[in-house]
Amino acid sequence: MRQTLPPRYGAARDTTWRNRLMARSANSDLDRLTLHSALQQLAGSVADAFSAVFLYRQGLEPAAIYSAMAGILALRFLLRPAVLPVVRRVGLKSTLIVGAALSALQAALLAPVRGLDVALVAYVAVTATAGVLYWPSYHAMFALVGDAERRGAQVGLRQLLIAAAGVVGPAAGGLALAYGGPWLAFGAAGAAQLAAIAPLVGSADRPVERDAPPGAYRAALSGALPFAADGWIFSGAGWAWSLIVFQAFGGRFDAFGGLLAAAALAGALGGLAFGRAIDAGGAPRAAWINAVVLAATLAAKALCGEQAIAVLVVAIGAALLGGLYNPSLMTAIYNEAKASPCPLRYHLALEAAWDVGGALACLAAAAALAWGASLQFVVLLALPLVALQAAGLRASYAARREATGVAAPTAAPFR
Repeated sequence: MRQTLPPRYGAARDTTWRNRLMARSANSDLDRLTLHSALQQLAGSVADAFSAVFLYRQGLEPAAIYSAMAGILALRFLLRPAVLPVVRRVGLKSTLIVGAALSALQAALLAPVRGLDVALVAYVAVTATAGVLYWPSYHAMFALVGDAERRGAQVGLRQLLIAAAGVVGPAAGGLALAYGGPWLAFGAAGAAQLAAIAPLVGSADRPVERDAPPGAYRAALSGALPFAADGWIFSGAGWAWSLIVFQAFGGRFDAFGGLLAAAALAGALGGLAFGRAIDAGGAPRAAWINAVVLAATLAAKALCGEQAIAVLVVAIGAALLGGLYNPSLMTAIYNEAKASPCPLRYHLALEAAWDVGGALACLAAAAALAWGASLQFVVLLALPLVALQAAGLRASYAARREATGVAAPTAAPFR
């Protein structure tokens, strides 16, 4: 028998409880996505973080490694128009799950690579397909389930959990590669990637407009420059720094993994503190503070030489201060996405911009290295993009402040 509420509760009371239940459901989905992110990082901290140095140990020159990375990003860009038809057919959540499953296959395909061979071609193709399905779906989902007023803290908390996995993953992956071989290390990474799917199964799907709403892609214009700059910085300087660290520690997988683990812990502490600062009203200053710190750390990486102690100090310091970077970038991006007419199309456009920036950086690095430039020079190629990214982020924060009519996001405690 259906139970009715006493008259004193009324419709307003019922609406209040319904809103609370909806909010609780959204927070539950955020928890699931955050747990997925941690497990995803556990796999990625082996399959992705060791990819360049593993290929280097398999005999590929740095210029060839950058060429392969450019191929992955170019293929992702070409495949991107296929994402929307897939989402329309299976839904946003299922697309995310398919992308995660392909990422597990990507990890396994890295193990048999022995140089410029068929295995490398298969790895490039699957990596591109996995990335083109996974990342726009993931970012769109996170934008939809998060809260704009607590976005910095939520991104910071996600980064803390990711870093916990980022501490365990590289350390274990380095030992597995050093003493068990690539099949053990990358096979375990693939298994962790499959386990990362489990939290997604119980989450709610999010609707996506079949036809593009007015302004769906135009809304991404303000975020395109910061994201393209991120692609350039990560793909250019990031891979070069990995190779510098690997060489400085004698090409040892275990030492490289240990350093990545220590750096991940330092980065998480900085990211959590800075995420709270953004929510407390530090967003207008965040972009320029981050730019100064990022430029300083890039210069330090390029100038520290190849001595293990110097590289260790720079790596830990850069990771600690680098905790500023992700909350500063992704707080603006996720808030823009949630306010856009279609978060998925917003992130499809931004991922395309990221691919363009990353591919151009890889091609520039490959050309420079082929002409005899050093890896340190490749790191310095990222410096001009830092100021452009900061200007784009500051414009994004200013636009949000104008749209909402408030000076800055207000602070809020963790749930």
